[in-house]
Amino acid sequence: LTIMMTDLRGFTAISERLPAETDKRIINIFLEIMTEIILKYQGTIDEFIGDAILAIFGAPILQEDDAQRAVACALEMQQAMDDVNARYREAGYPEVSMGIGINTGDVVVGNIGSSKRTKYGVVGRHVNLTSRIETYTVGGQILISESTLQECDGLLRIDDQMEVMPKGVREPISIYEVGGIGGKFKIALPEKQPVELIPLTQPVTVRFTFLEGKHTGKDLYTATITKMHDRIAEVQTT
Repeated sequence: LTIMMTDLRGFTAISERLPAETDKRIINIFLEIMTEIILKYQGTIDEFIGDAILAIFGAPILQEDDAQRAVACALEMQQAMDDVNARYREAGYPEVSMGIGINTGDVVVGNIGSSKRTKYGVVGRHVNLTSRIETYTVGGQILISESTLQECDGLLRIDDQMEVMPKGVREPISIYEVGGIGGKFKIALPEKQPVELIPLTQPVTVRFTFLEGKHTGKDLYTATITKMHDRIAEVQTT
């Protein structure tokens, strides 16, 4: 199967300062739009996990283009974030962004649970790996595994590549940032433009910690921000 994991960036911090009923409306707007796109590409929604989505392509019916449809779906979902945020602005809600991780591999799929409650679901190391890949994304980004890249047979526009060491994996793996897909889909995100960082007249000293998956590390470090542009910064560490 090809597995997709999505997650909204910054939503946890937003939800902490908003009423629970508002949180529910924000999530429902997002899920309503994304569900339609996933179903359009014949994906199966396995689970909503708060503001995250777990979807699979290839079950209950396996098709030759499952990985391609998953990537095309992810690209259209990123495009649809403009509609999501337009509805948020109209309602007076803060804007959000989404990260998506995609991976292809052998899994166990079927009715999973107990004698009192079961659900159609998917389990296996490739589900866990998809989740790990998704944690490396920033807002607006789609990262895929090498197995998904191979299944897409040269149709993808790859904007970046990195080697990472996810938790639970013995050796580093390569993951790829997707910017578009050709063939019968022809969907693309705007190409990245070079960014010129602006030097700060007064450098800013900050303290930071490393993210371990989605959890903050225990150790604090000191650094200095010397240049910035929008959400990008040049940081010098000691």
